Amino acid sequence: MIHWNSLKKTGIPVIILDYGNLGRHRNALFQSLHIMAEVLDKRERAEHVIAFFDGLIADLQNRTAEIPDDNRPGCFVGGIAYRGPRGFQSTEPIYPPFSFINARNLARDPSLNDRVLPHSSIAKEKIVVWDPAYLFLDLSTLQMGGKAGGLYELQTDRAYRLLTAVKSSRVYAVLPYNWYSQNFGSIMANAYFIGKMLYPQKFADIDPPARADEIYTFLVGKPVFAKMNAAFGCLAFQPVPLD
Repeated sequence: MIHWNSLKKTGIPVIILDYGNLGRHRNALFQSLHIMAEVLDKRERAEHVIAFFDGLIADLQNRTAEIPDDNRPGCFVGGIAYRGPRGFQSTEPIYPPFSFINARNLARDPSLNDRVLPHSSIAKEKIVVWDPAYLFLDLSTLQMGGKAGGLYELQTDRAYRLLTAVKSSRVYAVLPYNWYSQNFGSIMANAYFIGKMLYPQKFADIDPPARADEIYTFLVGKPVFAKMNAAFGCLAFQPVPLD
């Protein structure tokens, strides 16, 4: 919509957008794309972007929809940024990549019907009780420095060292996607990588870095996975170094 007070003061139309998300507020995101398309005369591009995201989400859900519940390993993602870098206890009960592949996110409480804040800090004792089969680390936590953050905690905290995922070397790094806003391309790239780790047979045709570059090329015009990965120690889509 147009911010009329700003128009009166500056004589320049100011368009207010709600960037939404790819989850429950996907319609808000797509509506903003339509608004921008009208202003910039890029209607065809907007339709292509919307169809692109819808297609990726449908593909992810179709690959995983028929997996029985008892074949869905429990998983947890930690180190997610929230108004700055955070430690391993920082997570999202409705983590979009988990939702798209129907993963069993142990931080999600189904009884709440997703009526929860987007960010949560889970007690370390709770993570130990859950004992996830797979752990994922959002690499934004590296911004806390070498002697802090989720990676350092996983490497040094005796409680975390007892977790099944740690002892079995099933701890993997994913790209950051929210730093005061959201990188929708990274959300989708992470979903394909996590799907490959949890359900390898369902994602046998997927090479996660290559799929990431396909996504980024469509959205920004060129492959940028290597550049983004380099900003985080080239750890993305790799087992987390725990020793």
